[in-house]
Amino acid sequence: MVQVYKDVTKVQKNAQKVAEIADIIRHAQKGMDVREAMAQGFETIDDSEVINHLIDDVDKLTDEIIGYRNDAKNLTETVQKSITDNQAGIENIAKQNQEAIQKVLDDNQSKLNMFNENWQNKINRIILGTDDPTLEKIIDEKLNERGV
Repeated sequence: MVQVYKDVTKVQKNAQKVAEIADIIRHAQKGMDVREAMAQGFETIDDSEVINHLIDDVDKLTDEIIGYRNDAKNLTETVQKSITDNQAGIENIAKQNQEAIQKVLDDNQSKLNMFNENWQNKINRIILGTDDPTLEKIIDEKLNERGV
């Protein structure tokens, strides 16, 4: 393979593009020329608008990420506060409902006890024959037997 060699004895000081510097590195004869071209390449990259633009974009993204982290932190705090606030409200409502249910239960229990007692008395009277219709029937039969 045939190589073309450019005889560049000194690095051009006005190389503005990385591609120009890369070309100088490829064709340099002396190590000093290679090192100088590489240094100029890094300086060109450092001064490049593209690099500056990328650095600015990275800085903006960093700020944006920090903003998102703050937003996430604020949202987490808001959700936690909402949970805490609602939990207290739910517990209060549950306590009120429990008290209301207990009151209804107590009222109905006393009604059920009275109902049970009344029915138990009626059952006892029927079984023992002490209810009014039964007593009237017995008295009528006894009076009829005696002819009254």
